[in-house]
Amino acid sequence: MDIEVLKQQLIEDEGCVYKIYRCTEGHPTAGIGHLITEWDEEYFSKPIGTEVSKEQVDEWFVKDIEKVIDDCTINNC
Repeated sequence: MDIEVLKQQLIEDEGCVYKIYRCTEGHPTAGIGHLITEWDEEYFSKPIGTEVSKEQVDEWFVKDIEKVIDDCTINNC
């Protein structure tokens, strides 16, 4: 699997936002659909509308994709 191709497809389908916003369910989100949780520094320290760097978006994407791949491997997707 080419992760960069996957990333570009997700950006085309879902978009990429370089600021913190509330998703349709009201949760803080940024980047390529990254749900900001209490594990993210931004959860407690950055309000909605805060700019997010490309580097941070890329880091979140890698972590999110690694988790999805791990989950699929464990669950035999």
